[in-house]
Amino acid sequence: TEMFGKKKEDEFFMMFREYAAAIHEMGELFGTVLKEFGSSEDAIARIEEMESECDTRKHKLLDKLNASFITPFDREDIYAITAQMDDVADLIEDAAIKLKIYNIQSMQDDAVEMGRILTEATSQIKLLFDVLPDQKRLDETKYAIRRVNHFENEGDDVYHRALSRLFREETDAIELVRWKDIYELLDDSLDACEHLADLVKGVITKNA
Repeated sequence: TEMFGKKKEDEFFMMFREYAAAIHEMGELFGTVLKEFGSSEDAIARIEEMESECDTRKHKLLDKLNASFITPFDREDIYAITAQMDDVADLIEDAAIKLKIYNIQSMQDDAVEMGRILTEATSQIKLLFDVLPDQKRLDETKYAIRRVNHFENEGDDVYHRALSRLFREETDAIELVRWKDIYELLDDSLDACEHLADLVKGVITKNA
């Protein structure tokens, strides 16, 4: 019933699963920061810590890849997925840090909404890597990929709406630049989640 290799609990899958869970934790915390804005200084510091923990996971995965003779699927795919997970974590951290750097004083509803969508997308990423090794759960894997794509589309709509509102209503040029940057990073984070899901989809297709 295993799609790749012999052991369901292959070490690579375990490492991916833990990495994906850490990314979801970051996404969820960032969503909370946006929703409950004002009590977020400690939470942003925690997101920075979590990103460096994700960095450590990335290096461990790549070390394992370099040391392994047999891998559950193509080495370049393992490398690409690891690099893409790193991108997701980096972008979430970048967006969180910008709130601090730009000294954002009040939150915008569209940003809260994008934070909610990002939390949903990272929760599907977590689910995707939980079910990935088990071929009996291929339908769940494919469903999780479709859900990530759905949330990326939903995020795009909010992103375009937010930019349009920003350029229509914001009279302070500095404030406009700050928020445009934050919205772009939120949009990039969702794009990175979708790209990660698409990489996994490619691996499934290749190994079918």
